[in-house]
Amino acid sequence: MSLRNKAAIVGLGETPTDRLGSKPGEPRKSSAEYLAWAMRLALDDAGLSLKDLNGQGLGVTIPTAYPQPFWPEEVAEILGITPGFLLGGATGGAGAVSLIGGMAAAIHSGLIDIALCIGAAAPFSEHFGGGIQPGDMRDWEIPYGTMGPNSKIAMVMRRYMHEYGATLDHFGKIAVAGRYHASLNPLAYLRKPITIDDYKNSRLVADPVRLLDCVMPANGGRAYILASPERAKTLRKKPIYLKGFGERSNPSYGPRAGSNTLVMGVKDAGKVAMEMAGVKNSDINFLQLYDDYIIVVYLQIEDLEFCAKGDLGFFERTDFTYQGQLPIQTGGGMINVGQPSTAGGMLHIIEAARQLRGEAGERQVTNAKTGLVSGLGVLPYGKNLGCCAVAVLGNEV
Repeated sequence: MSLRNKAAIVGLGETPTDRLGSKPGEPRKSSAEYLAWAMRLALDDAGLSLKDLNGQGLGVTIPTAYPQPFWPEEVAEILGITPGFLLGGATGGAGAVSLIGGMAAAIHSGLIDIALCIGAAAPFSEHFGGGIQPGDMRDWEIPYGTMGPNSKIAMVMRRYMHEYGATLDHFGKIAVAGRYHASLNPLAYLRKPITIDDYKNSRLVADPVRLLDCVMPANGGRAYILASPERAKTLRKKPIYLKGFGERSNPSYGPRAGSNTLVMGVKDAGKVAMEMAGVKNSDINFLQLYDDYIIVVYLQIEDLEFCAKGDLGFFERTDFTYQGQLPIQTGGGMINVGQPSTAGGMLHIIEAARQLRGEAGERQVTNAKTGLVSGLGVLPYGKNLGCCAVAVLGNEV
């Protein structure tokens, strides 16, 4: 089934991100409050009211590392709505992009004609589980020191450096471009520009991963609203159409487990999404790539075939800023804006829609018509990221 032009983004909601708490004298906001705030922003942006959501779709990115994560039915109660269709984005960081495909299919089927997709987390306001999680494979990983995602991604990054000769200068270029865009984004948390040397000299976390390689956990809420093409035309903002969608989970490449981590399911998911959209790489005006780590952005650019695997020269000569040949992370990405658990992935959809609306301000990509968004979740040992979703968005039918 093709989802091309079967649904459109009509509303965006992004709260500020927060780590230290609210302003002095103000109570810290809870996850529930961030959910309500993000929904209200998205409704206002679309020109809709709360009652417009009753009998419609509700999709929720389910937070990780919480003793009791938010499930869609719980979010419906918090928001005071009565949905007619529920979806849970249970694919970790891929959830925000997975939801756009699932809800577009529900809209295309005629089951609903509007869907609110939403997520929030407040790890700096609420107590939640920490330390070793069930997915860390107690018997196989912990005895060898792989204490969570930082250690796991360090093995991926080190393997890539060994295989292809990449250096910190290659990865640092991605970090510098993202921070430059964050400096132009009033909603970004980290806005001070950095240099390659700042990146290389940042604190070592899990060799070779450094502090400026890593995503920043934060409090916050994000939401977007989808509508049928017919309904979208009656609403406040210019519709941003879903042109193509692809998803792959539990992907595996090559005969050697050690090499599997260097090619992700985004390779196949991207092909499906671009074929559905009827676009080539040269038609893509910008990339908003899931960025829990700098190396993950780097690998996705290769897997989406904007260059060959290990083509270091491409990264050396390409300008990744909003004015360059291949703009990426034009809002700063999660690494600089902040990651409220799985709601973090919604940032990339929201930024893509802003660019396609022409609402990105100082960081606006000239004549942006088509953009690609990715979502990634779960890093199993010996494999690549376990859940991968890609969406192609455009501002023309």
